[in-house]
Amino acid sequence: MNKRAVREATSGEAIVVMLLILVVFVVGFGIIHADGMLVLITAAIIGGVFAKILGHTWTEMAKEIALRVGNAFPALMVLLATGLLVGSWMAAGIIPMMIYYGLKLISPEYLIPASFCVCIIVSIVCGTSWGTVATIGVAVIGIAMGLGVPLPMVAGAIISGAYFGDKMSPLSDTTIMAALMAKTDVYDHIRQMTVTTFPAMVIAGILYLVLGRNVSGADMMQSPIYRSMVLDLSTNFNFNIILLIPMLIVVVCAAIRIPTVPALVASALMAMGMAVSFQGLPFSDAIQAGRTGFHAGTMMPGAEFAAETLKLINRGGLSSMFESVIYALVAFCFGGMLSVTRCLEIALRRIVAPMRTVATVVNAAGLSAGAIVGLSSNCNVTFFLVADIFGKKFQELRLKEQNLSRVMEDFATLLECLMPWTVSGIYMASTIGVPNLSFAPYAFFNYGCAALSIFYALTSKTFSRWAFSYYDAKHNPEVYIEGRA
Repeated sequence: MNKRAVREATSGEAIVVMLLILVVFVVGFGIIHADGMLVLITAAIIGGVFAKILGHTWTEMAKEIALRVGNAFPALMVLLATGLLVGSWMAAGIIPMMIYYGLKLISPEYLIPASFCVCIIVSIVCGTSWGTVATIGVAVIGIAMGLGVPLPMVAGAIISGAYFGDKMSPLSDTTIMAALMAKTDVYDHIRQMTVTTFPAMVIAGILYLVLGRNVSGADMMQSPIYRSMVLDLSTNFNFNIILLIPMLIVVVCAAIRIPTVPALVASALMAMGMAVSFQGLPFSDAIQAGRTGFHAGTMMPGAEFAAETLKLINRGGLSSMFESVIYALVAFCFGGMLSVTRCLEIALRRIVAPMRTVATVVNAAGLSAGAIVGLSSNCNVTFFLVADIFGKKFQELRLKEQNLSRVMEDFATLLECLMPWTVSGIYMASTIGVPNLSFAPYAFFNYGCAALSIFYALTSKTFSRWAFSYYDAKHNPEVYIEGRA
């Protein structure tokens, strides 16, 4: 029996395929604004056809897709659990209460910088951007709708603040994994990240203050929409400080490292009970709110709401996340096809080989991390590949391992959520209800860290030498190369 011939792609073929896929992404997402699923399906077909040319079978491709879905299953569960959480929190009056007091206490011109600061605090404590956006982020979006503050600006501030903690908290999974893959201590990794994180935080904070100053607060506070929302929420919901317990459950569970899905489900179940006891909903309606979302018209018969208020509170539910899950599955099909061909890895190794300076190696590592996470939707896979491809290059330049882990986070962790086709991007857009390409221009912190990383690398011999941690020649003589630092 003849053995099936499978060959590896040449570097030229790999580069051509990657450029073709890049063209599909640029044209599909950036120029004609095609449906994201169609763009990913087109890219997956390109990868699949090339995999077939190399001799791979559909069975091999399907196995790779299944492997990716299996690895990402916890993230998909978080996506669904978040829908359950939002629906039950709405029914219990938790999010309406937060929106009401936010409308009463926060001046519109300070909402954008306040959103950034609050999300920083919560994400540091919880160590998760997803949990921060699903709780505080949803409430802040509601406040912004009531005050008439532009949602893309507020969403950008929420995302920026949420990802500060996801990057800097020792409780964050991505922080731990980046350090682990780069073979460095997690606290050395966090210290190294401060060189981009804190300047980016300050710059973002100033920009959010400037944006907020351009918001006309007096007019918004007198608007009919603002007044009707305040009246609707206070009239139709019963507020009590005890309603904060489900939120406290999420924070405490994150702090003591209880897995995200059980924490969100426990909080949602507690909220369902509160929907019955505090809001007077039948238990069947409380369950329904978690499954299909909260719908005031059917669950609160006789209550009167303005159309703007209904748009705000009729949200959540497991079913609200189904389309996002399908989107993610399509993304995994594309990633699986690409993984079978190994095009990205082959193309990168060919491109990286001749690099000899800090500027070229560091920036190539960062841009590669952004590209890989965009194509794989998986930070762990990205960290593994980038560390494997660039680890030796960093050593040759006497750069300590925490430099590599920092660069991986600057580009992979922070940029993934800005891409509409990645799992993280899908989650953020679905949860806060603002498209990625709308809030991305205002996520100053996220791309600010990447921009600072590029700037430091370009000026590493002069202005920004302090931004890198180097081995001394006597401590690492086997990798010391004179004049390349």
